Amino acid sequence: MLEKNISFIVDEWQFMPNEGQIQFADSCITIDNRLTKLLEFLCLNPGLTHTRDELIEEVWSGSVLTDQVVTQAVFELRKVLKTHSKRTSSYIVTVPKRGYRFDGEVRVEKVELQKPDLQKTTPQKPALQKTEQLDVNERQSTPESQELVEREGREEGYAKPSENSPRSRKLHYILAFLAVVIVLQSSYMWFSQNKQSPSQASSAHSLSHFEFRYVVLNVTEEVKAQPELYGIVIKLIEHIGFYSNIRVVKSDEHKKLAAIEFNISTAKSSDGKKTRLLVKYVNRASGGVHLNRRYSTNFARFHETFAAMIDDLLRAMYIDVPEEELKRNISVFPQDKESVKALMSATGVSYSTVDFDMALKHFREARALAPDNAYAISVSYISEVLTVFSTDEENIKPRIKALNEQYSSSLSAILKRGNNPRVCEANAILALSQSEPDKALKILLSIPYNQHTPLTYLLMAKAEEARGNTMGAKELYLQATQNTSSPIALTLAGPLFFDSNLDKLIEQLQGVKLDVDGK
Repeated sequence: MLEKNISFIVDEWQFMPNEGQIQFADSCITIDNRLTKLLEFLCLNPGLTHTRDELIEEVWSGSVLTDQVVTQAVFELRKVLKTHSKRTSSYIVTVPKRGYRFDGEVRVEKVELQKPDLQKTTPQKPALQKTEQLDVNERQSTPESQELVEREGREEGYAKPSENSPRSRKLHYILAFLAVVIVLQSSYMWFSQNKQSPSQASSAHSLSHFEFRYVVLNVTEEVKAQPELYGIVIKLIEHIGFYSNIRVVKSDEHKKLAAIEFNISTAKSSDGKKTRLLVKYVNRASGGVHLNRRYSTNFARFHETFAAMIDDLLRAMYIDVPEEELKRNISVFPQDKESVKALMSATGVSYSTVDFDMALKHFREARALAPDNAYAISVSYISEVLTVFSTDEENIKPRIKALNEQYSSSLSAILKRGNNPRVCEANAILALSQSEPDKALKILLSIPYNQHTPLTYLLMAKAEEARGNTMGAKELYLQATQNTSSPIALTLAGPLFFDSNLDKLIEQLQGVKLDVDGK
């Protein structure tokens, strides 16, 4: 059983389970017993994934009978943590097909309790009740209570001296002297600890507030102006995310907490004739530069260069990934250099201008240059479908039907070769467009968890919503926005396959306060 004076500290907030209270920086929130038990269990097991059945058994001792109760408790607890914590993070991550994981660094601390100075009692005497002890303390200042205490002391084998006795006065002098010594010593210790320079104090304070998962991504305008280079940057960060727990943050508040900074710009080669991508990795907590290297922009060497960029950044982050695994993930891109360039250009355009027509042009070009490449086929189909639904025209259904007839056989064929994430997403879109949410969800859940993209979560959300699981869909919609906290993904997802009313979620991401029911 958890000790009564135990508390959990996560970031700037402190949770005291036996009080059912969470002390945030600006407020103290009391949560009910149901949420208290859940948060206590998660804090005791950070970083571990727990199924709903496990939570029912471990948290509520099997008294909860439905998954819906667990889902509702997780939703309410997330809302409390996200609303009041400085990080505005829900901390509880949904692991599709598995359960939930508490994503936070937990520190356990004992709260010092003041012990009352009670009079000794003999084994034969019954202990005083708490109320009786308080009454005795209150009566000690009166003559009657003083006489009572002295009489009890004599019965115990010792006598309490009167306050006017020499012994009593001597004891008072000693206690007063000791009090003065303690005060002087405490003052000296406080002065010594705070004598450090302002820069040292600031450094220590800042270091404790760095979030080592947060990344600030600085990309120069020169890189963004060349879609094929910006596309490489986007794919680079995506692949780094496959192997690490980083999260690119964009708000000023989160940027202040980020411990990692990636600076990407262009530079000339040593002979001054070629353009290079300059990748710089800075650890903002230590101020150290862990990577500062130039890479070729020649798409004839893309597979070699892209693998080197990923490997170098991961090693700078002390993450070792087998070379075979890196090559396997990069091998999905076409070997044709012009096709790869078209794919990177399409990606760069999608992220910089959201120009669907231009992006679609590049995707079509990539597929034409590499007609048998699974990745090119998949992303071409995905872009075609997203473009159709984004237009909100009356002839959406016949256009989607025509696309499905064009792509269905090739998509089914490449799905049988393996579960490449983009191939799975394309086949899930095909299934959803044909009103088969169960099939779509099954395909999406075959994607390795570390390779889920925002599109993966959006499609899962659509599938769950189509199946009637609105609470699960809401969690997945929010999961799709975890890296950006931006409503753009939800805006694009709204009209896909059927019209989802995501206005409340968009308002929530934009900082509009909702009531308890999320209405």
